[in-house]
Amino acid sequence: MPAPVPVLPPPVEAVVARWLALVDAARPGLVTGLHLRGGLCFGEWVAGQSDVDFVAVLARRPDPGDVEALVRAHAALREACPSPSFDGMHVLAADLAGDPDDCPDVLCVLGGHVEVEGREDLNPVAWTELATRGVTVRGTPAAELGVWTDDARLRAFTRENLDSYWRATAEGLAAAVTSSTPAEAGREDVCRWCVLGVARLDHLLVTGALTTKSGAGRWALGHHPARFGRVVAEALRLRDGGEPRYPATPEGVLERGRDVAAFTAYVVAAGTA
Repeated sequence: MPAPVPVLPPPVEAVVARWLALVDAARPGLVTGLHLRGGLCFGEWVAGQSDVDFVAVLARRPDPGDVEALVRAHAALREACPSPSFDGMHVLAADLAGDPDDCPDVLCVLGGHVEVEGREDLNPVAWTELATRGVTVRGTPAAELGVWTDDARLRAFTRENLDSYWRATAEGLAAAVTSSTPAEAGREDVCRWCVLGVARLDHLLVTGALTTKSGAGRWALGHHPARFGRVVAEALRLRDGGEPRYPATPEGVLERGRDVAAFTAYVVAAGTA
């Protein structure tokens, strides 16, 4: 379907334009396509929180000179525009046409850190977002690239993510709320990351559709047991604004932490049953 973001937010426009200018000056013709995914491809942009997730399509497998040029371009971008973070991968169109597991290691960027041979976001979620909703800045429209998708693999990858990273996170939260520093589980960033993170994966497994963090939170309010409504609303408040659901007291933070731990564990158990 067409990308729902006809005009990019000004901070995104600035980062994208600066990076393309840097890499084009250093290696003309190397970047033949640039596409955006993540929240942007659903029309969601939260100033101060959202990153710019990109997929750069290259004309060739980069040689050492190309790699050096790309690394320098990202370093210069980070110095000129430290925020928002410009995170993504540099692939060939042929890589996108196949299973991401078959893609070789490629130059990836996460939080400003460049990994020359990495696999960050080489997975069915990224491929599916690009194929179905990718926002094209340069090159062939994402919907016409013939990007590989497989619903069964997408679901299996999502379930495995719940069963590994998020199960370990749930166990860590459970341990935190009974430790000597229980307030750690109730930190605002932990609440936002964990509640909306697991809700997003659960939304896919239940509905079969990808969505944003905020979209998953709104869906979770009506899908999950009412006892979790308060902590889900708090996570949405921390992302989108609104009135606090917990008192700004040590007791309120502890209560929020217990609810974050309980919700995360609930969703992991439900999604991996």
